[in-house]
This record gives sequence, C-alpha cells and structure tokens, in this order.
Amino acid sequence: MISFCLQHGSSNKTFDKHLIYNVLFFISRITKIMNNNYFILAVLIGSTSLSHAEYQIGDSGAVAISIDASVISTDNVSRDSTEDSDVITSVLPTLQYKNDAGAASIEAHVGQEFITYNDLSENDSEDLKSNVKITFPDELDGENFSLVIEGGYNEYTSALSARGGEGRVVSTEVVDLSLSTSYYITDDISLRAAVEHLDKESQTTGFSDLTTLTVPVAFYYEIDESLSAGVGYRSRSSKVGSQVTSAKADSDDEVFFVGIENQVSDIWGYELEVGVQERNFDANSLADQDGLFASLLVNWQISDMTELVGELSNEFGTTLANQSSETGSVGVQLNHTFDERLSASLGLSYNEMEYTQANGARDDERFSSFLTVDYKLMDGRWTLRGSVNHDDNDSSVAPANYKALRGGLSSIFVF
Repeated sequence: MISFCLQHGSSNKTFDKHLIYNVLFFISRITKIMNNNYFILAVLIGSTSLSHAEYQIGDSGAVAISIDASVISTDNVSRDSTEDSDVITSVLPTLQYKNDAGAASIEAHVGQEFITYNDLSENDSEDLKSNVKITFPDELDGENFSLVIEGGYNEYTSALSARGGEGRVVSTEVVDLSLSTSYYITDDISLRAAVEHLDKESQTTGFSDLTTLTVPVAFYYEIDESLSAGVGYRSRSSKVGSQVTSAKADSDDEVFFVGIENQVSDIWGYELEVGVQERNFDANSLADQDGLFASLLVNWQISDMTELVGELSNEFGTTLANQSSETGSVGVQLNHTFDERLSASLGLSYNEMEYTQANGARDDERFSSFLTVDYKLMDGRWTLRGSVNHDDNDSSVAPANYKALRGGLSSIFVF
C-alpha cells in the first residue's frame, strides 16, 4: 500500500504485486515491534477482552483497550534540505475510560507509543500519551452554565526546524491544563471564559522549553436562535526556557476582537472572530509587533454524505527554537462518506510564516495536501486507514527549503 501511494500510472498487475508485498512488509514490521516486552504486556492485557468493545465497571463507567499500529514511508524525515528517507513504524496501545453516570462526565485515556525507524534508529522512541476531560453538567437540563476541565501529560517525538532551518527529530514533554466555562447572565447574554496553561520541555539539545498562559474572555448576545454576536479579549504570556542565553523571545500578547456565530441555513454556517493583536517582547533587541487577528470556520453540508469545511486564521506564536512567529493560514477539507464502511477526507492548505529571531528574520511559505481513506470493519471496532501527505516549503533560509512526501497504512482496533 505504501508503494501504491507513492507511484502513479501503475498497471493492475503491478498494483497487485505491490499490495501483496507491502501487506507482508506491514505484518513483518509489526511483528518486529511485538518483540518489545512492553508491547507484549499490552497485548496480553488486551487479549482478555477480545469479545467485548468495553468493560462495564458497575454503574459508574466503562473501560476499553485500543491498539493503533501504523507503517509510514517518507522521503524527508526531518523536513529540511537533507531529504533523509526512512520507514517509520509505530504501535500505540491505549486504555480508555468513560463515566457519564453522575452529574459530571469523565473521559480519560493513557497509552504508550513505540516508534521505530528502519534506518535512523537513533530516532527510536517510547512516548507516553494521556488525557483527562471532565464536563459538568453531564447533560444540559435547564442549567445556565457549563464547565470543562481538561489536562494531560504527553511525550512527542517529531521533526522540528531550528532557527537556521535545519530540521531534526525532537523529543518534547508536554503538560497542558485548561478550564473553560460558559455562563448565561440572562436568557440572551452569555459569558465565555477560560484559563489555558501549556508547558513544553524539550529533551533535545538546541531547542528550548516553552511555557504559555492564555486567558480569553468574551460576552455574546443571542440575536435569535441561529445568530449570535459578541466582543472579546485575550491575554497570553509566553516564556522561553533557560537553555537560551541570547535574547529570549519572551512576550506578552493582547487581542481585542468581535465575534459572530451564524447558522445561516440548515446546510451551512460560520464562526468568525476578527480584531487587532499586539505582542510586546521583554528583550529590547526584539521589536514589538502588532497586526490583524482573524479566525474563521465555515461548514457546508453539501449533502447527507458530503461535508466541506474551510478555515482561515492569522495568529502570533512562539516556537521551541526561540522564535516569535506570525502565521497566516487558509485551508479547506472535503469529507465524504461512501457507505457505512468507507469514507475519505481530502485537504489543502497554505501557510505564510514570518519568524522574528535573535539572528534575523525568516519567512516561509508552505503548501500542504493530504488524502485519508478509512474502511471500517467489525461494526466500526476495526478501522483500516490509508493516507498520503505532501508538503512543499519555500523559505528565505536555504536549509528550510524542502519537499516531503509521506504515505502509509494504519490499523486501529478497539477491543
């Protein structure tokens, strides 16, 4: 399947030969990972519940076990001008928990992802994944408020670009905590507020830690059942870690915006926030910035089987490479369901990124596209997924000029 994703114009005979070869290759790669003792333990735990999608825990909740296994072939692992190719295998067993029996609902999961590279074995990793989400009340029944508490600890191993544009496989540990609430002051006026804390710790030399604290507040007025308008303010503080000894991209952001939520008809609607944003740096060597803030989400239900989603945004950010960024992006995604088993998604996006850094500016333009096809078996408990992604990045820093093609096959099974 991987070869099929990366080749064009093949005959049916060639396709059959490559399909058989890559299915066998997929099985061999998964078998290799299964030699890992941790993975064997996860399978032994999961094998006790093969005949059940979930286990009930009294009247309070249920648990389930899933395994997500994938093989990906890429011609540019670190997404830079070096263009190192490799085959990447990952296996992620996950324990899931749900409880909606009380006043609040709880969703949680914990898992361990095992990632191996066929050639670049120094990039192999074992990444912990976890998240907890508590929603109160469980179901709205006349209450004038809602509260969502969410947080998790996750480890990521992925390719990132340094200030000079050299991509590397970088390991990070991320702790995220958030609290969001909506409160109806009157029948028509609501207050929406949140507190979001994000702490990223880099485990790779050359990249820094990053801590951000974001507090958005907005008031919305419901003009009618389908139209709401509001005003809002958002404050964000970003702090770079002590690994950086030069001018740090520490900053304080402010955004003032107006918002509109409009379900124009039964088939399409949009959510829009637009305003002004400014960023003030602690370091005198970095010039303060201001500009347009925008966020637009459009949803069009073309038919019962087809949905088109469009997004547009312009936003400040901070990278692990001690860079301040302003990113403008536009994207569109088409989702289509062929039948109860087969579905597909096609996406296109364009991003402009302007980086402010201690050793000068950097500008990037990136075109991205993807195609994902899902086939569900066993009443949806088993999903086979084929995917292909392509990125074309044009940068003012030479090492950051690259093209990257990824194709792969995944198997997601819920025991």
